[in-house]
Amino acid sequence: MRTLPQDKYTLRDIHREIDLFDRKLIHLVKHEIFPTETLREAAVRKATTKREQLATQARSLAALGIEFNPSELPRSFRTDETVDATSTVAKAAAAAEAASVSAETASDEAAFQKTSVPTTFGEQVALLQKQTDSESPLAAWQSDLAAYKKRRQKLPVEVS
Repeated sequence: MRTLPQDKYTLRDIHREIDLFDRKLIHLVKHEIFPTETLREAAVRKATTKREQLATQARSLAALGIEFNPSELPRSFRTDETVDATSTVAKAAAAAEAASVSAETASDEAAFQKTSVPTTFGEQVALLQKQTDSESPLAAWQSDLAAYKKRRQKLPVEVS
């Protein structure tokens, strides 16, 4: 059986995977086309199961005391307190990095453990939809794509 290294980089990668599965779940629910609703539910259940395994693994690594940056938490793990702590931590680290490391780690772990994961699937989907509707970094992708196509459009060459 394969064992994963237990360090901050592994935890960061797990957080990224959880965020990816959050986005996949939203895509499955909102945009993916399935022949039947049972196939949709099966695909969502499969992705949710994998996400929960990763979330459990991330929580266990955090419980072991592995440090992490609160800005690298998946969106579904973040709360308003975590976002506020991130900006406060960044300012404090710029002023005195060495003095604030131990207090910073303790507050980060407390914020991470305070985040509550919804227990039912419906609550998870509602939370993820609320987060994507309010904070989508790719909300303007269609206008960006149109601008890109316009810039890259080849002009006809006149032959003389």
